[in-house]
Amino acid sequence: MSSPLPQNESSRLEVLRSFQVLQTSPEQAFDDIVRLATLICDAPIGKIGFVDQHRVWLKAKIGFVFDEIPRERSFSAHAILRPDPLVVPNPLADATFENSFLVTEIGVRFFAGVPLIASSHAAIGVLGVMDRVPHLLTAEQIDSLQILGRQIVHELDQRQTREAQSTHQTLHLAPRHRSVTILIIEGDGNLRNLLQRTLEGVGFSVFPAADGAEALHWSEHHEGTIEIVVSDIVTPEFNGLELSKRIRAARPETKLLFVTGFGDQFPELGELVKSGATILQKPFLPSELLRRVEDTLELR
Repeated sequence: MSSPLPQNESSRLEVLRSFQVLQTSPEQAFDDIVRLATLICDAPIGKIGFVDQHRVWLKAKIGFVFDEIPRERSFSAHAILRPDPLVVPNPLADATFENSFLVTEIGVRFFAGVPLIASSHAAIGVLGVMDRVPHLLTAEQIDSLQILGRQIVHELDQRQTREAQSTHQTLHLAPRHRSVTILIIEGDGNLRNLLQRTLEGVGFSVFPAADGAEALHWSEHHEGTIEIVVSDIVTPEFNGLELSKRIRAARPETKLLFVTGFGDQFPELGELVKSGATILQKPFLPSELLRRVEDTLELR
């Protein structure tokens, strides 16, 4: 059993990791949502699962004890490929799901799940309910699942906002940083906005760019100094490494800070680190971003 990857898989994984939810402890808010979902759908098994690169990690669960499921044998890998709910009345009658991990390991004979879609339109996980006997759901039950799915995403957004606000309140940067200009290059709008809010919240001047062409425009037309370029390695229009080299050729004084979750796939980073570039691995907290920017400034 396997499933195709979403077309936006790289950016989808980045959005997931930006929420900092993987490997976190159980929380009452998410446990309550799963409990409500199972009660509404009259199902004894339920989960909130976030679809990582090779696994579905379970933030909340009822009816089983393991914490993760192989992605390639999961219902969730299929559920994130569609905007509407996935309902499988009887997996044993469906060749796509008959060898699913939950079917073979705990005897699931019914599955219904809704994708958890972030504001960037990336599906990061699934709220699902299951049973050991085949059955269907009513339109009202499916609608209720969708409402609860939106509540999960809202809770994640609120956590992210609280973390950013907490960081702004606890970190006190010197007034001189108000004159520091930072160019951000990030294709995902959700993550780009988070980076911009975090840096502007402590007084930096930030130019956000969605792709390489926009970043080069800022670099060529900004009359002052650009102290730091914060760039993902994988960016639209240009590879982030090539783009940063172009900017640095015109502005040799500019420092480079690469934000990436796939650093081991780019051996060129080693040479850039030797030349003064800084690397920040995803996932990271806003406070870690600010400290790394501070460290990069001090290198000057």
